[in-house]
Amino acid sequence: MTENNDNLEKLVGLSKEKGLKLTPQRMVIFRILSECNQHVTVDEVYQRARVEYPMLSPATVYRNMEQMVDTGLLTHLELSGTSMRYDTNLDEHHHFVCTKCGVVFDVYLDKVNYKLDESRSHLGNAKVNSLDLHLQGTCGECL
Repeated sequence: MTENNDNLEKLVGLSKEKGLKLTPQRMVIFRILSECNQHVTVDEVYQRARVEYPMLSPATVYRNMEQMVDTGLLTHLELSGTSMRYDTNLDEHHHFVCTKCGVVFDVYLDKVNYKLDESRSHLGNAKVNSLDLHLQGTCGECL
């Protein structure tokens, strides 16, 4: 329970720092995000939020979560073939995705170094800002 409270306080604090208003709807979303695992879809948040706010629309949840991405409170986690997920973990990390059940775990790798093969990668003057690594396999529960 303490971890959930810490996560909620962190989201509220970051929201204040970034200038996002603490509306009742946003507070419900923050509470849900602090209680859920870190890789949720808008629909998962909406299904839980509408219990408390039956008049809340999926569009409102989506708009709020996108505003949180825009201000740096959340990040997108795009996995091929699945709904857009949102990640509350702002620390540098990567992901492990179970190919059987779809569960996603945060993975912390020490010293991920890469060298771009410029002879096969034609990026021109592009600049790589970040490395997003997805490890795939079978989780312990599915084994």
